[in-house]
Amino acid sequence: MIFGNKHLIVLVFFIATILFSCSNDDVQEANEIQDFNLTIIGEDLQEVYQYDYQSLNNIGTQVNLSSELGIKNNYLTLREFEGSLSFYSFSNSAISLTQKNLATGRITDFPNFYTISAERSLVWGINDENSVYFGLYKPLGSTNLTLRIVSFADMQGFDVSLEFGIRRLYEPLYDNGNLFITYLTGSENYKLVVYNVDANAIVKTFEFGKEKPSFLITDLGNLAVWTQEGNSNTNLELFDTLNFLSISTSVLPMAQPFEAGPINGAIVDEKLYYQYVYTQPFEIESGPALLDLNSGDNTILDIVGLINKVNEDEEISIRPLFGQYLSDINLFAISYALQNQVGDEIGGFLLVSLEGNLVVQRNLEFLPTYFVD
Repeated sequence: MIFGNKHLIVLVFFIATILFSCSNDDVQEANEIQDFNLTIIGEDLQEVYQYDYQSLNNIGTQVNLSSELGIKNNYLTLREFEGSLSFYSFSNSAISLTQKNLATGRITDFPNFYTISAERSLVWGINDENSVYFGLYKPLGSTNLTLRIVSFADMQGFDVSLEFGIRRLYEPLYDNGNLFITYLTGSENYKLVVYNVDANAIVKTFEFGKEKPSFLITDLGNLAVWTQEGNSNTNLELFDTLNFLSISTSVLPMAQPFEAGPINGAIVDEKLYYQYVYTQPFEIESGPALLDLNSGDNTILDIVGLINKVNEDEEISIRPLFGQYLSDINLFAISYALQNQVGDEIGGFLLVSLEGNLVVQRNLEFLPTYFVD
């Protein structure tokens, strides 16, 4: 069974890093700060945690989710839908879900929600408020792609056959009743399938040939698709999400391709906020950047310089783990591991403005793996 890669962040750090103690202040922030709340999920080698940060008072509250929800560190993956977190776990040949509503605190358990039969190989799961959607291969040993839909109400489900003999299935994206599924066919052509959960039907199939598609949903609710073949410029095409008709096309001066499937980024006011991947070897793997879709100006923030300054000022050693643009607060978030442990603190996060200025730096007693936006 293949299901998520969130444990890479934790395991790589704990295997590769030797920790030693150091006493430092754990907060550094700008003089003027906007008022916002931010929820962070993460873990250490044993437990799963939630951290609620309030910027106005510069305080945070930590909750042990392993104790509260009964989930273990080895949960498969985490999905978020409209402020509700769903933790997927696997035990005794079955998938269980534990959900927490962040606004109300309500906890809902779905033990043994879906039993995996011997003839199926599960790849991923994602959900809305009504159902869970599993991407899987059947029969076992094949790569025949099937979508399994299971209702929360009665735990009954049905299969939708998508394609026989594919080479690779990518992460899904759910938005406003549409499930977007990207895969590479057996003939090495890329497809993006849109399954509408209200119609219970595939409403659109995009065929891209050898051009690798990457996509996201814009602030206006349109589907933005990037394609690139080789190291040429990147093509961007916008589609409406009602009939999936083309709205506009453009060519962007971006030689760096995105991975196939959903992009870790956002389009807001015709600007793309994303993670720029550096050519290796380099001090870091990726960092925040923003691309003006009208002018083509691509701004890559100097995160190396910022991290070096934080390390010097706070006498710590930060190793960035991953980054994310938080559209609700208009800041970039960067998760990090502390290579010199500060008491019980082994990780933390940075919040960075669009100009590359440090807004918040805070150490935590766990490694952040998810920012709730």
